[in-house]
Amino acid sequence: MANPILQVRDLKTQFATEGGIVKAVDGISFELYPGESLGIVGESGSGKSMTALSLLRLVPDPGRIVGGQVLFRDQDLLQLTGEEIREIRGRDIAMIFQDPQSSLNPVLQTGFQVDEAMLAHGKPKDQARARTLELLKKVRIPAAESRYKDFPHQLSGGMRQRAMIAMGLANAPAILIADEPTTALDVTVQAQILELLADLNRELGTAIIMITHNMGVVAGLCTRVLVMYAGEIVEQGPVEQIFANPQHPYTWSLLKSMPRVDALRHERLRSIEGMAPDLLRPPSGCRFHPRCPFRIEKCFTNEPRLEEVGPGQQAACWVTMDRARKEMGADELKDIRPGAGSKVHPGQEI
Repeated sequence: MANPILQVRDLKTQFATEGGIVKAVDGISFELYPGESLGIVGESGSGKSMTALSLLRLVPDPGRIVGGQVLFRDQDLLQLTGEEIREIRGRDIAMIFQDPQSSLNPVLQTGFQVDEAMLAHGKPKDQARARTLELLKKVRIPAAESRYKDFPHQLSGGMRQRAMIAMGLANAPAILIADEPTTALDVTVQAQILELLADLNRELGTAIIMITHNMGVVAGLCTRVLVMYAGEIVEQGPVEQIFANPQHPYTWSLLKSMPRVDALRHERLRSIEGMAPDLLRPPSGCRFHPRCPFRIEKCFTNEPRLEEVGPGQQAACWVTMDRARKEMGADELKDIRPGAGSKVHPGQEI
């Protein structure tokens, strides 16, 4: 296997507030390989977007990256000067955001804003314009020459997102980070954007990090997935393997909460009881235990670490779903309240 293009080691991002320290990203580690499409999935507040912002040192105040390494081609991005990291942003690692309406400048022509991404890195103006027109066509914006002169408000939501993708690709980056790029779009446009990203990944060899709360998006685009909960990675591995055989109860619960067109029998969708924890005062032990149907006494006090549970698959769980199926009848479980499967403090959020 090729060497990873990006290595994240024990990354920690915190926010100092009046109430205390919020550990938004708490010691996560992962790798990204050239040409790979990696999904980072989790509920709102799980730390996935803050992870993406931390990679490019774009964490908003009062947030601070307090530990870890982000190695891009063996260079630690967290140790670079402000000028050096600005050279990396947009040129080697680009990011597209979930709301193009607020990311694009409303008083500048859309084409010029794509040009600007190249002009900032020293490309001559005539070459930048030619490249912009080429990119607008590549991201399937019709009549690219006239759309070049349009302002953002003259484009539909899907068109604006395509323009943002063109901007991200302007300098042919090695990595493209997409932070929920389909959230504000209708379903048919979502499918088109995902198909576009998959084509670009395949044709240009750009590695993609897809940040999303939608497991369906992960299934459609990614080859590997990290599942985040309360600032930590609770499971990671190949997408097909995790969809077929999730080992962390949180991943299992996420998959049970979404409709599956490939299911042999269609069951009632299950919600996840309770709320995501307060990161000012996270629960002791496993952070998912207050909501977990399969928790055991050990979960309340001891924090699990990622362990190998299958080929290339890791989960941070004292029980794992293999045991939950065998000993607690997980697949037939109708009561999904905390502790319902294991009978450990059933129905209580502790």
